[in-house]
Amino acid sequence: MSSPTLLASLLAGRTSRTEEQQVLALLRMASASALDRILLETDAAELIGSLDDRRFGPANRTAVRDLLVARIGDLSIQARANLAYGLQAGPTSRADAEAIRAVFLSCRGEDLTRLKNAMNMRTDSHDLEGLVYSDVGSPTIRAEILNHIAREAAGVEPGEAKVLCDIDDTVVCALHDRRYPRGTIYPGILALLDALDRGPDDEPFSMGDLTFVTARPGDAFGLIENHTRASLRRAGIAHHSVMTGTVQALFTCDLMAGRKIANIEHYHALFPEYRLLFIGDSGQADIRVGDTLWQRLEHALDIVFIHDVVHTSDAERARLRGERIHLVDTYVGAARIAHERGLIARAGLDRVVQESLSALAEIRWSSVEQERATRALFERDAALG
Repeated sequence: MSSPTLLASLLAGRTSRTEEQQVLALLRMASASALDRILLETDAAELIGSLDDRRFGPANRTAVRDLLVARIGDLSIQARANLAYGLQAGPTSRADAEAIRAVFLSCRGEDLTRLKNAMNMRTDSHDLEGLVYSDVGSPTIRAEILNHIAREAAGVEPGEAKVLCDIDDTVVCALHDRRYPRGTIYPGILALLDALDRGPDDEPFSMGDLTFVTARPGDAFGLIENHTRASLRRAGIAHHSVMTGTVQALFTCDLMAGRKIANIEHYHALFPEYRLLFIGDSGQADIRVGDTLWQRLEHALDIVFIHDVVHTSDAERARLRGERIHLVDTYVGAARIAHERGLIARAGLDRVVQESLSALAEIRWSSVEQERATRALFERDAALG
């Protein structure tokens, strides 16, 4: 029986003291390759959470945490990311936060970038931003992690950007846009996000460089965030993370913008080695977000796209373009600008055009006039190149 299989049998159901000791013995005796395989194939949250620190008796949870941290050099990048998740998923004590810090400090340079990307690729609410800014409760430990990230980012050049994208009226027609039936996934947006993720050569350093920044509120158990992720996966966006808002931030556009900006600044502190792209819409506060980002993060920002859903005048569009905020009617138009700026490959642009024209045929339009007017925008943008 393999080590992961034996471990799974020991962790099944409620774990007794004897079984906890057997788990510890198995981990102590495991070779470096076997231990790495265990951390790759076993749910680390279940592994750590199944062992207890008893008031009168052995502190087995502490023992397994200390053992894994002591042997962190035996673990691959993905296994280290899984270990951090195991410490993050349940209640995270100061000792757990110190162990999480050890995971970060165990990697340098490009390895640290790969570790952060692996941490951020989870399909639930336990992503990198939640780990550093929420689960690590100690400001001192958080600062030590962020300082290490900043130092190690200096020599890393991924050659691609992280994409920060709104959801409502940016990915899906939801609030202010009357050009499409409500609930429509905008033609071309999925192909554009994929092309931006793949970068200018269509050969990405990493996939999953997409994070959704939404005003939708989060909650203590991650239920809303997990629902958002599930909806995005159903729409065809598999690799992404989500940064949510608050109920209070929904009250005014200023509060919505402030929350998004704070989240994006957090994100930049976690990935300072990457350039940033922001995609939003003109319906609420995203123009304000884009303007503030140019003021605060000009050194890191490549471009701001705003999906125009409220028929902004040509004069206002020209003014905003002078402030490096590009309003677009279609994602074909956005893709053309992105290609001109060297942000996506020609093949990526072609995929956006093809997906957009195909998607238009699948929409159940509310009226002939709605379809005619929207198709005209795509035909105009498609004909430009």
